[in-house]
Amino acid sequence: MSKSLSLSAFKIRIVAMKAINIPAKELMRVLVGQEVNVDQHIQGTFLLVAEENSEKGLPSGMAAAIADIAIGQVQLQKLVHPLRVAVDQPAWVPYQFDESFLSVEPHNWFGPEAIVLEKRFADFVKNYKGPRDEKGSIPRSKMPKELAEPLLIEDAYWADYLKYANDPDGELKRQLKPIFSAK
Repeated sequence: MSKSLSLSAFKIRIVAMKAINIPAKELMRVLVGQEVNVDQHIQGTFLLVAEENSEKGLPSGMAAAIADIAIGQVQLQKLVHPLRVAVDQPAWVPYQFDESFLSVEPHNWFGPEAIVLEKRFADFVKNYKGPRDEKGSIPRSKMPKELAEPLLIEDAYWADYLKYANDPDGELKRQLKPIFSAK
């Protein structure tokens, strides 16, 4: 839905979409492609937001994906870059959200696309015979652009995801090490 408000010489465009808070465990099931069933009366395209929670390893109060809900099924459409959304609303009750704050990810970092990209990178590293830096790493300038760019985007995704994940002991952060180290 799009509305325009005219304020003298300024024109403001408000782009709203429906959002819905869902339990974090169910959100994770959607992100990895597992079936999630819901009330058949809920229908439409929604921004899926992890309910605020304190469960270890799960996101809390985080916008995560755009999904279609129809016939009692949730179907992932796009992963969005992690964003803090804390709306005091019960689970599965729609509310309006300004979608201009969202950034869509080019890949689902929870799915097979990420595994393929990481495998291609591992194969490149294994077969690389060129120069390395003082730490033994391959200089980014020596990596094919089509391989390095998606992995840099993935690193940025996981760095921001960790801001919203419950990680009291740092275990998740240790598991989600960036492919490229920050300089």
